[in-house]
Amino acid sequence: MLFQLILTVLSASLAWLYSDVAAYSALLGGLTCALPNAYFVWRAFRYSGARSTVQVVQSFYQGESWKFVLTALSFAVIFQRVEPLNVLALFAGFITVQLGHVASAKIANL
Repeated sequence: MLFQLILTVLSASLAWLYSDVAAYSALLGGLTCALPNAYFVWRAFRYSGARSTVQVVQSFYQGESWKFVLTALSFAVIFQRVEPLNVLALFAGFITVQLGHVASAKIANL
């Protein structure tokens, strides 16, 4: 989670070299990925142990479902409420943080 927040700030900082609008658009894109993922992590890993396998599986499904809903709602609110918006920077920030999953797996040697 910390790595995703670092990537969010890094992508916003790089976009700031272009413009202020690109910076906050990239920041919003990164947060659109990182915050729903934080909810998923909180939801999915509430239970552990062999006796609570049903709760573990349900938590994963519910967490992933809500992550998808929160991501879609975030994009909807951003497109409806944020003006001006740099769409390219928004998606660049989102994709950068999304690809952070791959990078963190490589770092952890998974």
